[in-house]
Amino acid sequence: MSSKSNSDTDIDIESPMTDGIAEEPSTPVPTSVMSKETRKLRKKKQLDSDEESYMSQVLSQDASTLTDEQIDLLDTDDLMECMNTPVKKSPMKKKKKPTESKKSRSTKKLNIVKTDIIKKYLDKKVIEPFDPRVIQQLALEYPDKYWQFDADTEDSQMINEINADHPLYPLAVDVCDQGAVTGMTLSDDGTLLVTFSNIGAIKIWDVHHNLTCLRHIRDRQETQIDEFYCGQLLPADELLVTGGKLKNRHRWSAEDNDNHIMPCPIKIFNIITGERVAVLDGHSEEILCIKAVQFKGDNYLLSTSQDGYIIKWHMAQDWITLLDSTPMIDGATCMAFTVSFLPNTGNKYFLAATDEHLRLYDFEQALLLQTFADMYSSYCDCGKFVNWVDAPVKEETDIEKQVEELAVTDGESKESTNQFAWFISRGAEMCDVSDGVSSIPNSCILHKLVYPNKKGGKFELQTIRKYTHESYHANSWLVKITSNGRYVLAPTIYGQIFVFNMKTGKVSAIIKEHEDIEVRDVIFHPYLPLIFSSSDGK
Repeated sequence: MSSKSNSDTDIDIESPMTDGIAEEPSTPVPTSVMSKETRKLRKKKQLDSDEESYMSQVLSQDASTLTDEQIDLLDTDDLMECMNTPVKKSPMKKKKKPTESKKSRSTKKLNIVKTDIIKKYLDKKVIEPFDPRVIQQLALEYPDKYWQFDADTEDSQMINEINADHPLYPLAVDVCDQGAVTGMTLSDDGTLLVTFSNIGAIKIWDVHHNLTCLRHIRDRQETQIDEFYCGQLLPADELLVTGGKLKNRHRWSAEDNDNHIMPCPIKIFNIITGERVAVLDGHSEEILCIKAVQFKGDNYLLSTSQDGYIIKWHMAQDWITLLDSTPMIDGATCMAFTVSFLPNTGNKYFLAATDEHLRLYDFEQALLLQTFADMYSSYCDCGKFVNWVDAPVKEETDIEKQVEELAVTDGESKESTNQFAWFISRGAEMCDVSDGVSSIPNSCILHKLVYPNKKGGKFELQTIRKYTHESYHANSWLVKITSNGRYVLAPTIYGQIFVFNMKTGKVSAIIKEHEDIEVRDVIFHPYLPLIFSSSDGK
């Protein structure tokens, strides 16, 4: 829940802080105590050499002899580089997908020198270049509803200042569960709060009536062990889509030190009856993020998973009936965390936090377009577009004005104007001190994503500001950040929430109302002076 500020003023991120966190000696981490995620990423890198010989064999063949499966292994990110340039030795990445174990996936740089191989791939899947005129029309026909409220919204009580003069205080409410509250979501109208727990429980709370618990949902039809991590209330009345982890009740995994993981389904519940009304099968591991979106008037779900896949689910108008499902073609991702759709593109494009990178996808074509590599040394697990209300040039933050400026004259769009959007990412660093702790403090980064201003152009991701502090340690699993356009709220593994001022880069406050244990999620209420936070403890 919301809590008070521990600081009297903004703290310069360069200055030392004392918050009771003791430094630990720098010693290697034994393999036996490495997290599952760290083991998985390291194994991915170790398998690179095995992968190279396989792809060398594939690329030595004549294109006409290649199977569709072999062609699908080629990465569209690099094929885009070859479309408008002479074929030459170009670095490419691919991911081999063995049938026995997803843990053996890896990414490998390769040299492509065969024009016919690229041609066969492109004949199989045509990649549409970015077209500002098409995107402008999509934005006008299907306008965004992302930032109806931010810290600068008039006639709203949303929290817009957090410092010693404007402290936060915890409310005397009992919003909890018997296990860790791993995630949260608010209804679009801000009246309902939904919490997800690792004991297979979902609770729905009445925000406007002292956070009274209205519904406690479990999947009564499930015979295995449920854990819920994420979800969203759907536009259709009375429906909630959820995802998480499903474990075998009768089988143990020594590697994970937990019950053996099973294929993990998306589940849709009726929140009035509490009954499960639909199941979507397709992911083999934990589902980490679910988004409900509409594209060109049709309904879709978009899910990400630790199995490395991002899947687009085409749903009927009732949001229950599955019409078809399509995995994003990228050939590279080991783990996929969160997604956020590009403003003013009609939901055609989205950025995904995957592995240690950010990746740009075409939602309509289910294709990877670009990779912005090596954001963090371990993994990038959270990213979202924000409306930065205190940007240096205020006019530039009004993205609606930018769309209007992309006027079409005589069939040509202006090439002098670049639309852009602000994006914040959060990541973890490679643990080298103890289990879950790195000698490098964690950080959040403010990016500027510049859209192409001509057909076939590339997106450009610029780093604007880094938010970090020597005491900001957040190397945990399933951690999410939030922003109201003025502050970034960033949870830690010690029960704190760091409040970074987006404009100054300083720490405005350190919220400490949870136990000394991971804080998983934090949310600004869109129009009330409330902040919600959840953790593994109280």
